[in-house]
Amino acid sequence: MFLVMFLVKSLILLMNCVKSMSQSLEYVYAYSWTPGFCYQHQYQYPGCINFEHYWATNLTIHGLWSQYNTTGYPSYCTDEPFNTSIPELVGTSTMIQYWPNVQQDLDSPEYDSFWEHEWTKHGTCSGLSQYDYFNNAIQLSLKIPTPDILYYSIGTNMSGIDLRNSLGGNEYVSLQCYNQHLTGIYTCWNQTNGIPISQIKCPDTVINEDSCKNSDKIMINSLD
Repeated sequence: MFLVMFLVKSLILLMNCVKSMSQSLEYVYAYSWTPGFCYQHQYQYPGCINFEHYWATNLTIHGLWSQYNTTGYPSYCTDEPFNTSIPELVGTSTMIQYWPNVQQDLDSPEYDSFWEHEWTKHGTCSGLSQYDYFNNAIQLSLKIPTPDILYYSIGTNMSGIDLRNSLGGNEYVSLQCYNQHLTGIYTCWNQTNGIPISQIKCPDTVINEDSCKNSDKIMINSLD
């Protein structure tokens, strides 16, 4: 039984490698809008109650995901386990500020579980070391910070067209909504040797994930 499971897992990893070689890879950089996420989940999580000011006023990181330039994405590309020392090496306070796990208390032993999931599912397909994967994702937050038009719309409705334009336009961004409340944003990036370089047009499969109605105003929730 163990041998069968090992062979199946090895076959899946091999298929991911073959597919990666047949298609060029880029990245989806997924932001989270914490106030909208908390609204969607009825403020049930610890980070929705005891939150840092940054989470309430800025986009935070959901993940940096390898994406095929045509359709689909690779996942679980290796079995390299998450290194629990990485948050400290990157800077624990930096990780918590830019890439928070609002589903857990800050002192919970499960706080790293979000980062572990992102590494295991997506980071293992980046070709980067764990340090470089997390650090490069955080650097993107500094490269394209929260648009002013979003910040000044907190607690009100705003135009989806204006928000998309502030992030490059319809072909460069995919907005994520829950009942027309903003919960997240996807942007797309090319890469060299696994390092994201510049924003590019998103594949149709990513654009089609846009769940905010273009004709309606989008609610930008507040945590206050």
